[in-house]
Amino acid sequence: RPDMNNQVNGNGVQNNVHHDQYLDANKHPKLMDDDAFYSVLRQRVTNYLCDIGYASGGPTLECLIIFWSVFCLWMALMAASWYTGSLAIGAVTGIFSAFLGAFGHNWVHQPKYKDWGWAILSLDTVGFSSECWYRDHVLQHHMYTNTPWDNHFRGTDPFLVTDPSRSRNFVQKYITPYLLPIILSFGIYGNYIVHLTWILRGQEVLSIGKLIFPLFHYLFWYRWGLYGLALYFGMNSITANYYFTIALMNHNAEHTHNVKQRNKSRDWGEAQLHVSADWCVDIPFWQGIVFLWLNFHTVHHLFPKVDFSHHPEITKILRKTCKEFGIPYVVGNPVQIYKEMLISFSKPHSPMQEIIVYAGGI
Repeated sequence: RPDMNNQVNGNGVQNNVHHDQYLDANKHPKLMDDDAFYSVLRQRVTNYLCDIGYASGGPTLECLIIFWSVFCLWMALMAASWYTGSLAIGAVTGIFSAFLGAFGHNWVHQPKYKDWGWAILSLDTVGFSSECWYRDHVLQHHMYTNTPWDNHFRGTDPFLVTDPSRSRNFVQKYITPYLLPIILSFGIYGNYIVHLTWILRGQEVLSIGKLIFPLFHYLFWYRWGLYGLALYFGMNSITANYYFTIALMNHNAEHTHNVKQRNKSRDWGEAQLHVSADWCVDIPFWQGIVFLWLNFHTVHHLFPKVDFSHHPEITKILRKTCKEFGIPYVVGNPVQIYKEMLISFSKPHSPMQEIIVYAGGI
């Protein structure tokens, strides 16, 4: 996103500009050979999807049934929370909002369903912006994962530092990592306010979905006053903690902060294995709802347009291909990955190391 004021730092370099040895030398990735790791993996996944009748990688019938069931249950729970003011129902609604947001993450990657408005039904309804996600998440995070060009790279600054090459100050090292649930409670509101600021500056477009979140606040205030606003904040806090905790685990496990290993990647696909964390990949698709289907995250990064209902089977193909190419595919334990994430927040795993944006293929 451009800096509207074209501000420069003390060295005369425009802010938000990243330099590394290859960018400065005007070197860019080469096209992969047909026998490269990612080329072979892509062909195998393409063949698999064609064989099962989903050549486009679209959702299975099971996925569609679960989505519309979750959406209808979420609407009923929202109405019940508003009508009764019940804390218990509100808590369950917060959990279902996270389930719905997981589907929004899925639909925003698929142009057909995004155009149909399904991303609005699943993201904007729970306080996110499907338009912002398309630009910042799909077009930046997925292309340049865990690099300075990844918009998620500094998304939690200054509270939680995710850059593995930067030092942390006292507060960032000893205090804020252990305040994670409190910080994440404000995550949806922080996202909404930042995106609203971009709209007011002319850096983002205004969509109808942007009105849904404040409308819900008005409805809860109209029904219950300040208690209603507190209730709705609590619901959003549960959603944010559930969703953002798992999302942060995906790219802040110990091995995902190994800059040297990522820089040595032979192609873009291999680089994605070094910056993504998976767990519980042997469970069937429907059980993945517990982890918002983010436990199959490496496959999602390798094939972002493929619906997540195919991830369990594609993970099996990934494992076989990684073994053939001698590429490590790390599958961890969610509890251990959570602990590694907190450590990653508190100290750099790759201090003072240069992060190569185009690692793989140079």
